[in-house]
Amino acid sequence: MSRSYPGEQVEHAFNSKRLKNWEVPAVDKSQVISTSTGTRFGTLQPRSGRTQFIVDDNGHLKPGVPKLEKSAFNFTQTTPVFMDSAPRWPNENPTWPKNTKATMGYKGIQSNYLPTNTVTLKAVEVPGTTERNFNFM
Repeated sequence: MSRSYPGEQVEHAFNSKRLKNWEVPAVDKSQVISTSTGTRFGTLQPRSGRTQFIVDDNGHLKPGVPKLEKSAFNFTQTTPVFMDSAPRWPNENPTWPKNTKATMGYKGIQSNYLPTNTVTLKAVEVPGTTERNFNFM
């Protein structure tokens, strides 16, 4: 079955709200704020000029563009800035108990395809069964 949506329902999200962005707003001279600090109210001037590209299509510097000597990877000091930063992973806490990884499957259920000799669990063996009791003390 096909569905039919009215045009408003689909195109409503794409309708522009204000298309009068080509108009220059009327400036009331009595309400213009002129400040000596470089705030955005009345002191910003439009920039002139154009963007100058410094690399070509392959990402190489164009001739005549000076190469920066300092960067994160060709630093002249013995220890670069990124080496002095905090490590990505913290050191291991020696007071935490070291637990072995479970290799017996989900929640200690014994499986045929994983070895059971590498797991140390406190369990009570029930004679005559292949199950183990995993109630910890």
